[in-house]
Amino acid sequence: MEENGRGETLCKVCGDKASGKHYGVPSCDGCRGFFKRSIRRYARNLDYVCKENGRCIVDVSRRNQCQACRFTKCLQVNMKRDAHFLPRPSPESLSMTTAKEDEVTSSEEAATVDVRIDSKEELVSTRLAAPVITSVSSDYAMQGLSLLPTENIYEFAAKLLFFAVRWARSIHSFLQLPYRDQTILLEESWSELFVLTAAQWNFPVDETTLVPVDLPIERREVLLDKARRLRELLAKCAALRVDHSEYACLKAIVLFKAESRNLCEPGRVAALQEQTVAVFCERDARRVGRLLLLLPPARALCRATLHELLFKPTVGDVSVERLLGDMVGALRPT
Repeated sequence: MEENGRGETLCKVCGDKASGKHYGVPSCDGCRGFFKRSIRRYARNLDYVCKENGRCIVDVSRRNQCQACRFTKCLQVNMKRDAHFLPRPSPESLSMTTAKEDEVTSSEEAATVDVRIDSKEELVSTRLAAPVITSVSSDYAMQGLSLLPTENIYEFAAKLLFFAVRWARSIHSFLQLPYRDQTILLEESWSELFVLTAAQWNFPVDETTLVPVDLPIERREVLLDKARRLRELLAKCAALRVDHSEYACLKAIVLFKAESRNLCEPGRVAALQEQTVAVFCERDARRVGRLLLLLPPARALCRATLHELLFKPTVGDVSVERLLGDMVGALRPT
């Protein structure tokens, strides 16, 4: 085991002082907690992405700069994912252990996941950036870009729309807006939120399957073109390897539309959008520019087209706006 000059055992991942052997390897509390969260993340089929092609240095001062390289280092030093390395607390300490299970022990890490009212971190917090998708079957989550059976695509689309609404309602500053404004913002942005959520979860699009063959030729050609554009946009998002925090920023930008008509508090909505853009622009300028270029084609996919392609087969002529009202109602506390 590596030791420092004071005879203290060092974390094999980052070189900090080890608090003991965790997952079979001497490690600090920060890396122990990070590895535990990462295992859960990968169990939900969510992976990390390194923007430096896996060349990041992982040490005490830089361990929080790249989650992908930090997780790779954990695996390289042979941290075990096996269940028998998980801590087994005694019954009397179980409640305390459960409460502290996800405690972030590094002050640097705490800064990255802190969620506060009206804070800019709220919009890019990992907890908000990765909406829960456990209600989608594991088959969906594991299939990635492979096509689902046609009869399941529409159900998957409805679930993704629900996840988009639930994501919006997980943002505290959004919930602080008047209920009327919440409704208007969702009605104005649902198509873009849906497209970004679909890209985030690798929604499969095959225009030849989505567009019925019995439509009039001209209408079918129009829908084939729209479906192709949707497929190409989702493929572009995949090629850019947009991560969950980036999706959160993009979705917040399209959600907080101050130009939406009849808002009770347009100034407040504008401030939220400006705050999101400011957070986003703290990243690499070239990267931000590429990501922002995803928004115009997302907006160009009009609501009527998405409704006809993905929702009409299951809900008929019921508008998505009406479905949104039902979803928001289902998510409101009773």
